[in-house]
Amino acid sequence: MSEQAQDSQYLYVYGIAPLKDKMRFGFAGLKKKPLAIVQHADIAAVVSSYPVLNPLVNEDDAMQHAEVLKRLANKTAVIPMAFGAVFKDEATLKTVLEKTYAALKECLELIGGKIELGVKVVRKDLSSDYDGKVAEIISSLKSLCVKDSKADNFSDRLLLNYSFLVERTKFSKFSNEVAKLEKRHKELKFIYTGPWPPYSFVNISIRGENVHNR
Repeated sequence: MSEQAQDSQYLYVYGIAPLKDKMRFGFAGLKKKPLAIVQHADIAAVVSSYPVLNPLVNEDDAMQHAEVLKRLANKTAVIPMAFGAVFKDEATLKTVLEKTYAALKECLELIGGKIELGVKVVRKDLSSDYDGKVAEIISSLKSLCVKDSKADNFSDRLLLNYSFLVERTKFSKFSNEVAKLEKRHKELKFIYTGPWPPYSFVNISIRGENVHNR
């Protein structure tokens, strides 16, 4: 990866990656600070220095956080952290990495070589019954993924709201299947997004000296 994190200010954590993936960062983190790593065994937290311990959420920083994670995910498997994971020093972060090592390794093994893809399906006609078609769509897409995650249907028109964990090598095949389904069901609107870091398939969140399961 890059040089070790320096002992200056606090440490902002973007995600956890396998140390074996030696990467060179060609981009900066928040506040235009260079990215670095904090290592424990064969995993590493990707970090940059940060001026405060409890950052306030603002749109620009949140968007940049997401962009850093997206670019990291193009290089390696990465467990994405939510915006605002800041540690007071390297020793504290290393302690957390040590305590959560087994869970982090298990998660990295699950997401290694995979991407997250999102599919929403919206109906154009509220009066029609689409249950059979939705079942067909879900079945077709599940056959091409390693794991899936269902989110809430937050409107009457939204029939399907899923995230799929897909092998990188099957990205084109999955995309082609979405295109076929879209062509077959012209009465439905498909919203296809990604690839993303595997936000929907990570249940580990590290904050300060604590670890939470989401």
